[in-house]
Amino acid sequence: MYDVAILGAGPGGYVAALRAAMRGAKVCIIEEKYLGGTCLNVGCIPTKAMLHASDIFHQTLNAKEFGINVAAPKVDDAAFMQRVSKVVKNLTSGVRFLLKKRSVEVVNGKGKLTGKDTITVKTKDGTQEIKAKSIIIATGSRAAKPAFLPWDSDRLMTTDEATTSDSLPKSILILGGGVIGCEFATVYSELGIETTLVEMLDSLVGNLDADISKSVTKSLKKRGVNILTSTKLVSVEPQADKVTAKLEDGSEVTAEKILVAIGRKPNIENIGMKELNIELDNGIIKVDQRCRTNIDNIYAIGDVAETMQYAHLASRMGIIAADNITGKDSSDDRDIVPTGIYTHPEAASVGLSEIQAKEKCPNVKISKFPYTASGIAQAYGKTEGMVKLMADPQLGEILGAVVIGQHATDIIQEITLAMKNELTVEEIANTIHPHPTFTEAVGEAAEGWEGLPLHSI
Repeated sequence: MYDVAILGAGPGGYVAALRAAMRGAKVCIIEEKYLGGTCLNVGCIPTKAMLHASDIFHQTLNAKEFGINVAAPKVDDAAFMQRVSKVVKNLTSGVRFLLKKRSVEVVNGKGKLTGKDTITVKTKDGTQEIKAKSIIIATGSRAAKPAFLPWDSDRLMTTDEATTSDSLPKSILILGGGVIGCEFATVYSELGIETTLVEMLDSLVGNLDADISKSVTKSLKKRGVNILTSTKLVSVEPQADKVTAKLEDGSEVTAEKILVAIGRKPNIENIGMKELNIELDNGIIKVDQRCRTNIDNIYAIGDVAETMQYAHLASRMGIIAADNITGKDSSDDRDIVPTGIYTHPEAASVGLSEIQAKEKCPNVKISKFPYTASGIAQAYGKTEGMVKLMADPQLGEILGAVVIGQHATDIIQEITLAMKNELTVEEIANTIHPHPTFTEAVGEAAEGWEGLPLHSI
């Protein structure tokens, strides 16, 4: 009998296993495919490795503006993807090492809850029954695959194939203008690959702040991406060496490959949900601030229990669940969650968007500090971007923030920490920021919010 059995070894599951084991619990983790889950193997990590490499290539093409002359660079497809694979292998090996070091038993196979204290696992050697006092469901999500598309063709791929391929496409049509689609459009376009991006809504990354949408759209257009918003794909016809997509307006787009990036679906099927009467809420497992389901000893974390499908949120939920299981009262309302998109420039946000902030607080006070006024941004030649703070004018309470530009996904953490601890804009302004750094733009935006801008008008 284990103290904790965890179904799924993604960034939620394996973090929960490590935390529970460090608190003295006897832990078992069950994984059908690979340690680290989608994020580490075919998601966050490989895409960031691809984005960094494409950025290096793109910057090399423009090195002359820094007084550096180089021969025309070329992309070695195989070497490019081999490095991505190497990064993933290094990190998955690290996860395996940590689990072993913490004495977490790893069971490879497909698990299903067959009782409130039992997970039945189909392994290559047969069926194994795992008994545990508490269970954490951390089965993650998978790429959505619309049924009308010809998935039997190798001309179609999801991010799973795009991040594990040993080559790059000669031309690509990306279906879906969300975070994933825009990140891949950045990679391919920077490498000189003909890229078309099709989005059914009227803007890219429409779930993010409007300033982020504008920045991402501008960036992709600058890199030569053919962006088709308010456009619906109706059919796909694969051929021997290409694929043709027919759009609702009657036009056609031809490319070597199609990358489908229209979102992800939680893995809640065939894991014992119905049999145990575990409650769902709009297609995901219903949990409270302690990640508890309606079954007292069963918890759920990550993409199966949250509409915000972020690895860092899954990890936080894993910690919360493991703490509660091992006797430490812990909770998180999951209201303050930073998010980022790793396009070039990067963009990040936390809290409310500008539209949402104005709805909550009609007289919301907004301050923007442009990267063009940042000394370090000028030195780096990375002046596209800004910091935007939105706060209640009476209390100084930060309602939301946006950072666009170099290191935006790192800089957002200062504002996240401030919001989590209910600090005011004034307190940010009164905090010394190191110079010259990109993060001092947060302090400058705070000074501007107070009506005392130093390096902006």
